[in-house]
Amino acid sequence: MHGPVSFEVIAKDLAGRIGRLYTKSGAVETPALFPVVDPRKQEIPVDVIRRYFGQVITNSYFVYRLAGGKPVQVKRLLGWDGVVMTDSGAYQILRYGTVDVDPDEILFYQSQIGSDVGVILDLPFDYEEPYDSAVLKVEETLRRAKRAATLLDSMNMLVVAPIQGALYTDLLVRSTRELTKLGFHIFAIGSPTTLLEEYKFDLVLNIVAEVKLHMAREAPLHLFGAGHPLILPFAVALGVDLFDSASYVLYARDDRVILRDRTIRLDDVKTDYLPCNTKLCNISVKELKEMPQQERAVLIAEHNLAILKEELLEIKQRIYEGTLWEYLEAKARAHPALYRFLKSLYRYRRLLENFDPETHPEPHGLFFFDDTASSRPEPVRHQARLMEVEPAAKKAVVLKVSEKPYNRSWQYRLIKNIAGNDVHVLFFDPVFGVVPEEVAEVYPLSQNEAEGESEEARAYLYAWLEKYDVVFTYNIDIPLISKKVIPLRSLDDLAQYSYV
Repeated sequence: MHGPVSFEVIAKDLAGRIGRLYTKSGAVETPALFPVVDPRKQEIPVDVIRRYFGQVITNSYFVYRLAGGKPVQVKRLLGWDGVVMTDSGAYQILRYGTVDVDPDEILFYQSQIGSDVGVILDLPFDYEEPYDSAVLKVEETLRRAKRAATLLDSMNMLVVAPIQGALYTDLLVRSTRELTKLGFHIFAIGSPTTLLEEYKFDLVLNIVAEVKLHMAREAPLHLFGAGHPLILPFAVALGVDLFDSASYVLYARDDRVILRDRTIRLDDVKTDYLPCNTKLCNISVKELKEMPQQERAVLIAEHNLAILKEELLEIKQRIYEGTLWEYLEAKARAHPALYRFLKSLYRYRRLLENFDPETHPEPHGLFFFDDTASSRPEPVRHQARLMEVEPAAKKAVVLKVSEKPYNRSWQYRLIKNIAGNDVHVLFFDPVFGVVPEEVAEVYPLSQNEAEGESEEARAYLYAWLEKYDVVFTYNIDIPLISKKVIPLRSLDDLAQYSYV
C-alpha cells in the first residue's frame, strides 16, 4: 500500500483537526486513541473496550513470539473485529535494549497477520540518552526507514514512521525532514514515554511543536504513549491526530482512577462516592475497596476508558466550536507543566497562525488573559494585516475606550466632529495593541473580552506610532520620547491644536 494516505480533514481549530483516517477495515475518526491490548494476557475483556473505542493497538513482536514466527490472524487472536494497529517491538528495545527479530521481517509480519496500521522497527531512546549515542540511533532509524520505504508497495496496511530525536532539537528536525521525504502514510513521535510518566508535559509538547513545524502539513501524526486527559487537548491543538496508551489498565492495576483534570488513588478518596459520572462512580468507595482486586481493576479500567473517550469528545466539540484555545486556558491550570507550556507557546505562535482557520462557521467571542494572550494566533494575524494599512494622516489620536466596536463610541464620534480626517484615530487594545479606526469592526477586534494587558500589546503600539509626526493621547499614558506626544485632558482640547 503506497501513495498518499486517505486522510480527510473535516474541521480545524488552531493546528488541531477532526478527520477521517481510512484503513482497509474502515475509517477512524480523529483525534483518536488506540487502547493497548496485550495479546499474551487480556486483563480487560475486548467487549469492554469496544463500548468506548473502535480501534486498538497490540504488540506484533509479542504475537510473533507467541506464534513462533508463524503468521496468525491478529484480529482472531484478540477477538477484535475493528481496526487494529500493531507496534513493532520498539518499546521492548527501549526497556530491554534489544529484540531478536529483523526489522524487515517484523514489518512484513505485521502485514501478514492482518494489521491495518503497522510501524517500522525503529531505535527509540529516552530523554537522558547521551548525544553521541542518540545520533547513532537516529541515523540507524533513518537507515531502516529508507529500507522500509522501498517495501511500501508490498504492504497491505498503512505504515508508520517514528520520528526520533527526543530533546535534541537538531536530531529531531533532521529526523522529521528526512522521514517526510520517504512517502510513509503516517508519522509518529517516538519514545516520549519516560517524559510522560514523569508528567513533563511541557517537554513533550515542545517536541510535538518542533515536529509539526518541519513535517508534511497534510500527514497524520501519532503520539506514542499519551493516554491522559491532561495532555490530550494540548497535543491535539499542536496537530497530533492519533494516540495510543495502556494507561487505562496500568492505572487500574494500582487502583488509580483517571479524572478529566487529575488522577486519584482509591485509597485517597474520602467521599462516599467518586466525583464522576461513569458506572464506577455509582458504586460506593467502601464497596469498591472490599471487591476482589481483579474485579475492581476491570471496573476502574472501564471507567478510565470512559473518561478518555469523554475527553476526546470534548476536544472534538471544541474544534467544531472554535473554542479549543479557551479549553486549553482552563486545562492548563490543572498542572504547572501545562501552564508553563501555554505561557511559552508564543515561540510557536507562527505555527498556530499558519494552521488556525481565520474564521469558523459560527464565529464566537474570544476570551484573552494577559499572561497567555500573546501566544494566541489572532494577535499575530492582526499584526500581519496591519502591515497593509497605511497611516491615514500624519497626526494620530490614540485613545482607550471600553465600548466595542471602538468606532461606535462617543469619543470617536466627537474626535471626527472636531478634527475630521486631519487625524488618524487609533484605539489601544490590551491584546491587539493598536486598532486603526478603519478596521475596528473586523472580527475578532470587537468580538472579544480581555483580562489584563499584555506587554506585547504595548510594545506593538509604540512601534506603530513611529509612523506619525504628532501623537495626541487621551485616557492612556504613552511615554514616547522620539515623537511629539501631546496628552489631552479633554477631547475638546483637540480643537486647539489644528495648527500642529
